Amino acid sequence: METNLPVIQKTNRPGIYVHYPFCVHKCSYCDFYSEGIGLDPSPLEGKLFEKYKEELILRLKHFPDHKDLIFDSLFFGGGTPSKASYIKYADYIKFLKENLNLSPDSEITLECNPEDLNLEYLEGLADAGVNRIHVGIQSFLPKNLKFLDRYFDPDTYPRILEALQNSKIKNYGADLMFGVPGQTEEEFYEDANSVLSSGVSHISIYALTVEKGTEYSRKVSAGSMLPPSEDVQENILKNLPNFLRSKGFIQYEVSNYSKSGMHSRHNMKYWTYEYYLGIGPGAHGFLPSGRYSNPRNTSAYIGGTGNNIYEVSDPFEEILLSLFRVFLPIDLKNFLEYFPDKKERILSKLKKKVSEGKCSLDGSIFQWKQSSVLFLDSEILDLADLD
Repeated sequence: METNLPVIQKTNRPGIYVHYPFCVHKCSYCDFYSEGIGLDPSPLEGKLFEKYKEELILRLKHFPDHKDLIFDSLFFGGGTPSKASYIKYADYIKFLKENLNLSPDSEITLECNPEDLNLEYLEGLADAGVNRIHVGIQSFLPKNLKFLDRYFDPDTYPRILEALQNSKIKNYGADLMFGVPGQTEEEFYEDANSVLSSGVSHISIYALTVEKGTEYSRKVSAGSMLPPSEDVQENILKNLPNFLRSKGFIQYEVSNYSKSGMHSRHNMKYWTYEYYLGIGPGAHGFLPSGRYSNPRNTSAYIGGTGNNIYEVSDPFEEILLSLFRVFLPIDLKNFLEYFPDKKERILSKLKKKVSEGKCSLDGSIFQWKQSSVLFLDSEILDLADLD
């Protein structure tokens, strides 16, 4: 076990997720809730941000202890949040600070599309309080972007990295996609090297998948589009961790890499069973009252009274299926207390996996070996199967 890595523990600090649904164009492979509306701003944007405020107050009523807790992450996702003015974000962040305990050192992230990035916009976001940017690049090659059905401006892409480097926001990352039919391993690593050269602190690497209900899924089923390149995906999945490690990046979750200590604080909450407010159309949340989800329709969200159905969660299944996706050392002590009757059986299984060379277990500190990434899903399902 490496000694210089942060150990993941329960923080009991909730986060906030805000979903901005609008995009220039709905990509055919995307299964997140989003609406392609073209280049112009949505006429619903003003009402949407007002509804964000209304929902926050509603949700806090179902979070009775929120005044005693410190929130330390805020994530604007989508969709394409960077379609909205930084003035809107400044106003909403101010509203949050007035209504809950948002820590001064909070991680405040905004997802961006390359076309929206320029120095003026980034400076506006920084002044609004945003201190982390994540850019959905996917690839720098037009042929891959066209296959992915992404809107892109070929004049913008060369300027993305320069804008990030010159911004006041020094914590920034990027998404890259692999396994696009026709994409070679060499092309993927060229994309990765371009991103690395910009000084990113975080990289998310996503394998192209056929998600049920997407346009891409329908076309693959009909035979009019090629499925993902599985051989390329397997090779990259196997070799990428060592490549990025040589560049100073740690694989802290199956699809996510960061410089030491720069992992996404917000996303870690999903994997470590922390509470979080989910605000906006299509958003999900987890409060002491239970889990909830909002309608995947912006007009219905704006015109509705909010979803007040809270479903009780199963900590055993949820913790097993999410916590063990993390590749950093994990202090299991607090997590296993959620299901004391199953604790010894889980530890017994983990010790067996240690003997098989798949992980390490030092007291209550657990960590997967890097090679386990290739068969992680089956290992996690095995842990969850106590029958």
